[in-house]
Amino acid sequence: MLLKDLEPAERPRERLLRDGPDALSDAELMAILFGTGRGSGEDALALAHRTLETIGGLVALARVEAEGLPSVRGVGVVKDTRVRAALALSRRVAAAVEHQRVNAASGAYASDLAQVYRACVSVGESALLAHQPGTATVTLALGERLGPSTRPGALLARLLALSCDRPWTIVSVRPGGEASRRERDAARRVLQAAETVGLEGLRVVVVGRDGEEITRERAS
Repeated sequence: MLLKDLEPAERPRERLLRDGPDALSDAELMAILFGTGRGSGEDALALAHRTLETIGGLVALARVEAEGLPSVRGVGVVKDTRVRAALALSRRVAAAVEHQRVNAASGAYASDLAQVYRACVSVGESALLAHQPGTATVTLALGERLGPSTRPGALLARLLALSCDRPWTIVSVRPGGEASRRERDAARRVLQAAETVGLEGLRVVVVGRDGEEITRERAS
């Protein structure tokens, strides 16, 4: 059926505006991208139907982004670039959504770990812990937190005596509030010492009273 035979309200563009893109067929969506057909005998909708038949259907559109539609009679440069641009944009949107999902999952995982760290220490107390993925959390020092008295060599010696097949995280658990300059300075000293001894991938995390992750430092 040609577009001119449809009621104005039932044409693809109007239906998309009224009902959304999910209500349209593949050919109708492609007809909107094309905008025009080859002439009075083949409008945009008819050309879209023939294009999908020629290339082998919707799955074959995956190749169009790189190869274009040069073999389809009536599809010139303008229509070809519109389709390829739409495919590229769709792929980028999907990648961006997946990236956001992974980041959100990683953030939730970090938050869960912070709660685990907090549960290892009594309320109101401080401790230095060490965590490695797939292993138990190890207590390095009770009643201590990162600060001027922190001895990086002593902390790293404990880690080096343990398994080092995966990166370690040193966790300073203490009452709430923002991480102090002294804590951040101590974290940097620990990371510098780790680089000196070749302890790769080390992280330093400060966890507050309610299990929130206050700051995270990582070796370069």
